[in-house]
Amino acid sequence: MLNKGLKEKSVKVILVGSLVGMGASTYMPVVEAAEGPSVLQEEAQTVNSLSKLEIEGLALDQKFSESVHDYSSTVGNDVEKITLIAESHNENAAIYVNGVKLTNGEVKDLTLQTGMNTFEITVSDGINETVAYTVKIEKLESDDNLLTSIGLSKGSLTFDSNVTAYNASVENEVKSVTVAPTLSDSTAKVKVNGKDATSAGVKVTLPIGRTTVRIIVTAENGDEKTYTLTITRAAAKITESKDKDAPKDDEVQKEPTKGASEALPSSDKGNKSSLTFTAESSNNPKTKQWQPSTESTAA
Repeated sequence: MLNKGLKEKSVKVILVGSLVGMGASTYMPVVEAAEGPSVLQEEAQTVNSLSKLEIEGLALDQKFSESVHDYSSTVGNDVEKITLIAESHNENAAIYVNGVKLTNGEVKDLTLQTGMNTFEITVSDGINETVAYTVKIEKLESDDNLLTSIGLSKGSLTFDSNVTAYNASVENEVKSVTVAPTLSDSTAKVKVNGKDATSAGVKVTLPIGRTTVRIIVTAENGDEKTYTLTITRAAAKITESKDKDAPKDDEVQKEPTKGASEALPSSDKGNKSSLTFTAESSNNPKTKQWQPSTESTAA
């Protein structure tokens, strides 16, 4: 009985070992068959991958990795152009950015428009599969709502970019002026008293006294800034009438009348002398001329 039990145990052990051995021998080839093609496919994909991708002076949204194919970034409205730098492990591969081939590993002066700009980078050696990467750069709308000057057809003012309120004066004869603001950014819009301003400016009628002119500048992104211009038109000058300036009749000095005879008044009280004469007539030569006579009275 004992021998029989031992034999049964031995058989069981041998069977288990055989089953384990059979499992191992049938399982391993399957694993090798699955891993083989996967490794080859990965190697084929990395032939034309990039080893470097960056924008000069600009940070991308994530650190570059040859297995990451999409990147993005944002720039201000003042950025007009960028330089893209890219390299590949494959020395035989050519790199293109939107169809433009890189020279010395870079492409310069890629123009940016306001809004989203997409750049597709492709790597190809003509043999292996072409690999593509994408970089999207958003250029923000301008927030510049400043003026560089305010021109007036009459009158003048001193402009300062940090000042938004101004005053100007004109003579009474000036009934209107043309206000011509100049924008700092051509993408902005400007209105003068609600009217769209062109390079020729906007005409503003001036009543006597003060007139307030409102100049509103709207940036590309919608931000507004208001400039206020107060123009003062002088009142009419008061002029005196001719009648007021003319002298009165009793103030006019009358010239003596030249007649046939003139009498001179007597002089000093103490000297009783008189002078009487008749005007000599040129038409009557017989007319006698009397000389003055003097009477002296003893004291």
